[in-house]
Amino acid sequence: MTARQRRGSRRQPGPALPARSIAAAVLRTGRRHAGRILVVAITVSLVITAVEIAVDHLLSQAGLAAALTGSLGSSVISLFGAVFLAGFLSRMVSAEHGTGEARLMSVLGTLPWGSLIAADLLVALIVVLGLVLLIIPGLIAINLLAVVGPVIEIEDRRAWAGLRRSAQLVRPHFWKVALIGTLPVVAASGLEAALPDPEGRSGIVTALIARSIVEGVLEALVGLLLVELTYRLIAASRLQPPAPVSADDAGRCLPSPA
Repeated sequence: MTARQRRGSRRQPGPALPARSIAAAVLRTGRRHAGRILVVAITVSLVITAVEIAVDHLLSQAGLAAALTGSLGSSVISLFGAVFLAGFLSRMVSAEHGTGEARLMSVLGTLPWGSLIAADLLVALIVVLGLVLLIIPGLIAINLLAVVGPVIEIEDRRAWAGLRRSAQLVRPHFWKVALIGTLPVVAASGLEAALPDPEGRSGIVTALIARSIVEGVLEALVGLLLVELTYRLIAASRLQPPAPVSADDAGRCLPSPA
């Protein structure tokens, strides 16, 4: 093989990710388990939203110490809720792939909480640093680390190993993942940010119901999408051809003459 051929083989992209097939799988899982998914997603969203509204009210009336405590508590509850929902959805998709089960108590008892929480914090730190420094590195990091959570859950990896594996899976399909996975995540975040803030007692109830339902549905759809995308990326990585062996490396592998 010539040097030009070796360079060309290195540039060959991995198998394309079938966007329609991924969307169809997400919708199929969503329809098949709509009741369980909506109940869990909306309940988690309801708890998180209620805590956030209560903390916002506390911040406007309480002292500094109470406000800091409330803000920290709200962040912790939001983090645990997001991790639990992502883990539940991952188990739901895994059950569709025949590799697990999605019973609530099983998820609570067997979810790798430490790795998932550590990975969430690391991703947030890396993205924020990237956005603060030059913006573009932060956007790249968001895309490369889009499937960290599902990777940790599916392949039973630690936090840092999950970050590396996510980048490894996404890199050959960077723009396809940006379109299929990262763009929906950003769009869902934008829609959630556009939801109305509560005003008055009646406004609090309305906002609580509206935000819980909308955010719960959006988080469920995005979560199912990222898990299904992760399964396709893992499958694509197994189909990629091995790296070509150079003549020098091949020569070193041959037995030396007696």
